Amino acid sequence: MNKQFWANLALCIFLGGVAVFSAANFSSALTPKGLLAFDPKPSVEASSLLPQVALAKFEVGEGLDRMVEANFYVKNTSDRDVKNVGVMCEFFDERGGYVDRERWLLPETVPAGQSVRIPRADRRFVNTRARALNCRIADFQLVKEPFFALERVAVAGHGAGHGEMQSGGHGQAAPAGH
Repeated sequence: MNKQFWANLALCIFLGGVAVFSAANFSSALTPKGLLAFDPKPSVEASSLLPQVALAKFEVGEGLDRMVEANFYVKNTSDRDVKNVGVMCEFFDERGGYVDRERWLLPETVPAGQSVRIPRADRRFVNTRARALNCRIADFQLVKEPFFALERVAVAGHGAGHGEMQSGGHGQAAPAGH
């Protein structure tokens, strides 16, 4: 019995253990909503403000050429601006049984204390058995100050070379005649 035999034996034992572990945990991965379909958890920064950022109204319907058109009305009663709002919609059949779910990312900013209508039109597949739906906000990001800001300087005329400023620097105008 050489080294290759022991290496093959160890590999077989390892792969067998992985197979047994996968088979034992497969039943917990199969949820009523599908394979590995778990409810999304909001981020840490969003979880504290989630009750104050609500989906006031939503309208989802099918438009032309299999386009799913949605209008989401997001109400932000918090004191912080939010952006990249994630909306999760679940679709149900006529008996109330779960059919499908879709997630929309709304990249617009919703200012603090305001309500905003955000229209979306996407080419998506929604199960034709869907008769009812329920939408909710799953996650969002807080608008933060940018890490750095670019300052633009106006260059007067064509006399200035590339990269030269016509001002005295730091936003001060150059004296006349210079």
